[in-house]
Amino acid sequence: MLKSKSAWLSGLFLASALMVSAGSAAADQIRIGIANFGEHPQLNAAIAGFKKALTDNGFVEGKDVVYTESHTNFDASLVPQMIAKLQAEQPKLIYTITTPVSQIAKKALAGSGIPIVFAAVTDPVAAKLVPSWDSGDEGMTGASDLQDVAAVMAFTKKLLPNAKRFGVPYNPGEANDVALVEKIKAAAP
Repeated sequence: MLKSKSAWLSGLFLASALMVSAGSAAADQIRIGIANFGEHPQLNAAIAGFKKALTDNGFVEGKDVVYTESHTNFDASLVPQMIAKLQAEQPKLIYTITTPVSQIAKKALAGSGIPIVFAAVTDPVAAKLVPSWDSGDEGMTGASDLQDVAAVMAFTKKLLPNAKRFGVPYNPGEANDVALVEKIKAAAP
């Protein structure tokens, strides 16, 4: 599992190696599908960072690499269709943004030979995307956006030294939210 920026770039190099080893000729463009949950500044920044990292490593958009971007406007019921549409283009890699998109892509692309790199996933282990924080799953790796919960709690205690309660809005149906609340409970005392 990739946790830091340098680890993310290492994963990107791994993804690049997967693309090159897929047997495409040097003159062929590499097709990458980008499956985003919806338009949002932070999610769009993840896509921009992904593209920049590829550009920084010599992949010129329109010459070496072609991206197909798609999103579902945060409608989870449309994610399987989005993944199927991207898969039909036979990409060398699919970059998934958010936990729900990554979970659906993992199931939909199982056995397809299309590697997946995910981003904007808080707890990929709790989401069952990867088996542990130390390794990816076959054909799947990515970057977590998990914040340093202990540091957040320490800052909160300094900011509000007399506070006795700490509230966090969360969705009990979202694996990432549940995992984050558990991490907060563990760090709170």
